[in-house]
Formats: sequence, C-alpha cells, structure tokens
Amino acid sequence: MSPDHFKSIDRLSGPLLVFGGVYSNLEALRAVRREADRRGIPAGNVICTGDTPGYCADPEASLQFLASWGCHAIAGNVEINLRDGIDDCGCNFNDGSRCDLFARLWYAYAREEVSQESTEFMHTLPLGLSFRYADRKVCILHGSVDHESEFIWKSTPWQTKARNFSVTGADVIIGGHSGLPFADARDGKCWLNAGAVGMPANDGTPRTWFLLLDDVDGELTYEFRALEYDHLSAREKMLQQRTRLPMSYATTLKTGIWDNTEIMPAAEASGEGQALIPEKLIDAGATAATQNPSPPNQKLKTMNPYSDPKDLRTFGKIADWQEDMGEKFFAWYSGVTEGDTALTEREKALIALAVSHAIQCSYCIDAYTTNSLQAGADEEQMMEAVHVAAAVKAGTTLIYARQMQRQVEKVTM
Repeated sequence: MSPDHFKSIDRLSGPLLVFGGVYSNLEALRAVRREADRRGIPAGNVICTGDTPGYCADPEASLQFLASWGCHAIAGNVEINLRDGIDDCGCNFNDGSRCDLFARLWYAYAREEVSQESTEFMHTLPLGLSFRYADRKVCILHGSVDHESEFIWKSTPWQTKARNFSVTGADVIIGGHSGLPFADARDGKCWLNAGAVGMPANDGTPRTWFLLLDDVDGELTYEFRALEYDHLSAREKMLQQRTRLPMSYATTLKTGIWDNTEIMPAAEASGEGQALIPEKLIDAGATAATQNPSPPNQKLKTMNPYSDPKDLRTFGKIADWQEDMGEKFFAWYSGVTEGDTALTEREKALIALAVSHAIQCSYCIDAYTTNSLQAGADEEQMMEAVHVAAAVKAGTTLIYARQMQRQVEKVTM
C-alpha cells in the first residue's frame, strides 16, 4: 500500500476521536457515538481505523450505523475481503489455529448477513487517510504500509515502524488491527493504536478503548479512554447465534480475557488479566521501558505447573517436534470430532464433554464446554451428559464392591 492509496483530508483541527475494531459490536459502536456527541466532536473529526464487521452479532447493522454517522473511516482487512468476495477474513492467522477456526465461523456469518448496500459502502472506504493536524502530518492505516493484515504492536521493533514513517512521510501514524491500545514515540515520530471498541484489551475487564487527540496551542496531545458499554447485551446476541458465532468470543466480552494469545508477542501476552491504566499508556518518547517485555511493577501470577490454560490455547504446537505424526493426529482428531456423520456434531461434543469430566481433564472441559454450546447443546443437556458420566464412573467404582464381598467371604469362612 503506497501513499497513493491514502485519501487526503487536507487539514483537521480541534478535538479528534479515533476508534477501530468495532467487530460487529453494535452496542459498543453506539456507545462511542454517544461519547463523541457528549464531547461535542462532530462526525468530521471522528475517524474509524477499520474492521467494522467481525466477531460479534451485528455486522450489517454496524456497517449501516457507521455509514449513517458520516465519520471518516478506512477499510480494514475484513472490509477488504468481504467487499472483494474473498472466502477468508485475511487476518493472517496460522492455518488450523484456534483463531483460524473461529474466523471461519464469524467470517461466514458476516458474509451471509452483510447486504449489497453495505458491500457498496465498504467499496467507498479508502485504505488509509492523511491530513495535517497541529502542524504535523498524520496518517491513518489499518495494519502497515506493506499489508493491511500486518500486526504492529508496542513491542514491534522500531525499525519496522520507521519504514512506515519513511514510506508515508508521516510524523504520526495511527494504526489498527492488533486490538490493543498503545503509543510508541521516538526520533520525533509517534505510532499510536486506539485499540478496539468491539472487544476488550485482554486486561480482565469488559471495557474497550478509543483515542482522543487535541491541538490546543498548536501542540498535539493524545489520551486513551476506556469505553463502558452494554457488553452483556452484545454477549446475549452472540449467544443467540451460538451455532454460527464463536462462543469463546462471547465469553471474552464478559471476562475481558482473549481466548488465546497465539498472535501476540510475549511482551503483550505477559499483560493478560492486568487492567490497563490510561495514563500509563502514554509514551512521552523513547525510553528503556518501551522495550521491556516485563514491566517491573508487573505482578507475578501463581500457576499450577501441571495445568496451565495457555497450554490448551497452543495445543497445535504438539506437532512441532514430530510434524508427520502431529499432522496425522490432527487429521484423525478432526475427522472424529467435527461435522455430522453417524453421530451429529452436537452428540460428539456432548460425549467428549462427558468423557472430559470422567477423566478429569481441565483442558478438555474448557474446550468441550465451548464446543457443546457451539454445536447447539443447551446447559441442561450438558449437565445431563456429565451426570451420565458420573453415574457410569460411580458404577465402575461400585462394581469392585463385589471383589470386596468375595474377599470377605474367603476370609470369614
């Protein structure tokens, strides 16, 4: 993507509100609109960094809402692939990863729900924006100048960011895609990410994030703001689509914890569950702390070394040391557990859930609770499956009472 693909807005002034990553979360989008209105920020000073359709339940309504708002917006990878009729979200997830498997669900859902009118609206969205603000050149892009799906994080080497500044000629770049708010400033340049309004920032709270900029006295200032919104209603809508949308993402709306961190560098993943503090997201310039993957104030987590939930999220890595056998296992595993065959996918999930409890595998319980919901099972059916497993296991314990009884007879006769 060259600067030729950027739409020039000439010059902006006054307070700006920047957000991105709506992810089909209509409740969050409405909340950020209310925030802009409350602050008196007009649509011409509001910017969306892309990925309006996505994980949640309202892709069509969210696109319609954004179009009617009339704010500035660019196309993220989801808009680009939906409007171009591509059968993949283009998020750059590893094939077969949990993110990839979930993306197949929500992307298919979005593709079915989005109207021709919204598709045409997505075709009007540029790949980037550029404008003058506080006497600086500001560029808005989704991933990077090399690709809209490139993940740029706080911990991404400055050399990578520097290339983007060189290509665009920008003093400030505001990106999207990664879903986490951050600032990284040095050498007179500043990279900002507003975070996402449609999903929490993996910090253990249901809050989401947006960015405010101002140009008082010709100085560019910025601050990150947490967004409180009706996340329970957004979650309930996802639960109503449990056979079409990833239930793990519905859980994230409530817990604030991502299902997995497979796309994150270690520096970002280490912050899981630690509530973000807006003031600490501001980076005044290049300091050693910007490169420190483990901040000194970070609390150490206690962990049971025999059962770490992160192991489930990275289960695919078991193939790393024996690729041939690993691939054969996953092919067999998928064939057995997925799709309707002699057993329906719901029946398979309930069997697996029952077995998970019988063998007391915490990893499996987490996975097959989600899979059972995803396959259309309800809570009563799931609990009944566990009771069946418990009854069988109790029976296998009691059957050995016959051995005890026979031994008693031998001893006392």
